[in-house]
Amino acid sequence: MEFVRVKGNEFIYQGQSIRFAGLGIGSWLNLEHFMLGIPTPEKQMKEAFTEVFGPARSARFFDDFVCSFCTEEDFKLLKDTGINLIRVPFNYRLFLDDQNMELRKEEGFRYFDRLLGFCRKYEIYLLPDLHSVPGGQNPDWHSDNQTGTPAFWHYDVFQQQIISLWRDIAARYRDEPYLLGYDLLNEPFLMPAADGKLQQFYERVTAAVREVDENHIIFLEGDSFAMDFSCLKEIRDEQTALTFHFYPTVWEADLCDPGYPRGERQKVFEQRFRTMLDGLLPFNRPLLCGEAGYDIAGHSLEHVMEMVEDTLGLFCRYGVSWTLWCYKDAQFMGLVYPGDDSEWMSFAGEMRTKWTHYREMEMGKSLVETMCALFPGEVDEALKYRLQFRQRALLYTLQKEQLLKPQLRAWGWEKIRHMPESFLFENCGYYKAYQELLAVYANALKESGRGNGDDGPSVRRIHAL
Repeated sequence: MEFVRVKGNEFIYQGQSIRFAGLGIGSWLNLEHFMLGIPTPEKQMKEAFTEVFGPARSARFFDDFVCSFCTEEDFKLLKDTGINLIRVPFNYRLFLDDQNMELRKEEGFRYFDRLLGFCRKYEIYLLPDLHSVPGGQNPDWHSDNQTGTPAFWHYDVFQQQIISLWRDIAARYRDEPYLLGYDLLNEPFLMPAADGKLQQFYERVTAAVREVDENHIIFLEGDSFAMDFSCLKEIRDEQTALTFHFYPTVWEADLCDPGYPRGERQKVFEQRFRTMLDGLLPFNRPLLCGEAGYDIAGHSLEHVMEMVEDTLGLFCRYGVSWTLWCYKDAQFMGLVYPGDDSEWMSFAGEMRTKWTHYREMEMGKSLVETMCALFPGEVDEALKYRLQFRQRALLYTLQKEQLLKPQLRAWGWEKIRHMPESFLFENCGYYKAYQELLAVYANALKESGRGNGDDGPSVRRIHAL
């Protein structure tokens, strides 16, 4: 097989333009609390299991989770949906040991090897996405940040560890045809501002990868959670693409209101999308929307499908490849989900009566306001925003000690150990309407991308219309 290549602003395979329609796999190799219904970032989540059940049982639980979450049956559904790309977030701890950073754990390579076996069989490309790094590349839970400070940008030793890790991964998989490339860093957010650091980091990783792999595409995300690309001044590597995230409702929550006129929401979506493209098009690189999606929990499926359809319509109209977020989770925003009567959903349901990530965010904001009121003068809103992450990091410890560990003890090992089976495909349901909608737009986008690299639809030309 040939490798997918970059030519101008197109992905090219065997001399023809190719577009990608896919899904982010979800909270699998990087655990996110809101998607699983279990509080705290991954490290503290695993610590809680270890402290209650011991290291051997904890390791067994999370290995069973990984092996149950994604199986061949999942790939059959992905293939039937017309998906040709999966974006897979992973935690650096799959490969690195915090106590011995020279060590490369075989665990991560074992999971990747199994995953690539499915990708080859079902002809679906893989894009691994480094979702968490030592110290955290952003201050939030999804980077497994324990402190609320993105210390990754403060210590070069952390950056060097990740540069070395990417080189080792590239050396291992340089000849893998169904590996699309490497998404070097998920949603960096530089706090405090560090001019030039992201560009410098990307250049160093790219150089390390190119020492061992000239075959695969490198994907770069922008600052401010992959939404601001002004931090990138130039891209020297020819086989590099850009990947951004599109979550308009996160920043404008009223857009999710079912009473918001659909036509008006479509205009806002397109305005925000075109603003994003304005910052990307000057690079003349292929574009991938690495994440976009909406909470299904708390909304009617019909309403969510309207927003998904309006988003996919934008991607097709502008010729942009995409991987929606996400494929599977504990009934929050995934296409596939464990059944209502499953052990996992029983555990998550009980936990969600005491904790949700929305409640966590509101609590952090409220506590910061209380602290700021103790000081003279007006506190800058940007400072309050930064402090919220620090405050939530304190809440993680309380969640672990006062919520998670007591519930684990109350359930007991014999009940807990069966929870990962809830994610086996045969124990899950999926939203048929969602799957059918994805299939329509996946096929439409892939058809629009067929043709030779010179004459195929161009994002730049479409944007100019």
